[in-house]
Amino acid sequence: MKSPFAAILLLFILVHNIGLSQSPKTIILEMVQSASKLRGFTAEITKEERIEGELVKQITAVKLIRKPYQLYLNQRFPKEGVEILCRTGVTKALINPNAFPWFNLSLDPYGSLMRRGQHHTVYDSGFDLMSSILHRELARIGNDTATHIFYKGMVDWQGRPSFHIEMANPNYQYTTYHVQLGEDLNSIAKKLNINEYAILEINEDIDFYDEVSPGQTLQVPSSYAKRMILYIDQEFMLPLVIKVFDGKGLYEQYAYKKFILNPKFHAGEFTSEYKDYGF
Repeated sequence: MKSPFAAILLLFILVHNIGLSQSPKTIILEMVQSASKLRGFTAEITKEERIEGELVKQITAVKLIRKPYQLYLNQRFPKEGVEILCRTGVTKALINPNAFPWFNLSLDPYGSLMRRGQHHTVYDSGFDLMSSILHRELARIGNDTATHIFYKGMVDWQGRPSFHIEMANPNYQYTTYHVQLGEDLNSIAKKLNINEYAILEINEDIDFYDEVSPGQTLQVPSSYAKRMILYIDQEFMLPLVIKVFDGKGLYEQYAYKKFILNPKFHAGEFTSEYKDYGF
């Protein structure tokens, strides 16, 4: 009869070899496919984003339905109890600030009050944006994967085996871009597969995402990241840890805890009248 230790060792070897049998590019492509099939999730997300040179931390409980997009956020830190509801077909997000002036606010997710001090909009709370970025990065890399994508073995994340994948861009640099007619930082970032806040951070003379004009010269990064670390859950095939580095160091990181895939939500759970909310 095999000992419990031997069984555990065998399981570890099997799990490790599963990772070795797949190329890191294949793992990322499977992740992109899994994200496209996602119906929804709940999680506690810890995010750290570099804002004005300092890493700013937030911890938020998230409920999300992917299509049609419905989102509920409840911030745990630093402003406990702030709630946000956002969904497709409604142009404004509903916010309970849980503070003075003690009434709900209706704000544009792309406006200055919600975007300032954030790398992304609330519409990017799921995995679609990162999947799109990675898919386009794979297209840019092409067959030159040996110097860009690395499998670092299996890691334990929240008690779950996960693939440790790293991506690197040895040609990462800052370059110039000339603004075209009708463009703002959001459309430029999407076009170049980079983050719009990164453009805002580099070009200190620009105060907000729509404050550019045709012909204006910007400094922009050549790709989304100089280096990226992903922990991709082996069962879910979703990136539950994402770390992004640029030329200055850690730019942003996101960690998903208490993750539940495709839960069954109750009726009214994405409305302000739901019994557990404070709107």
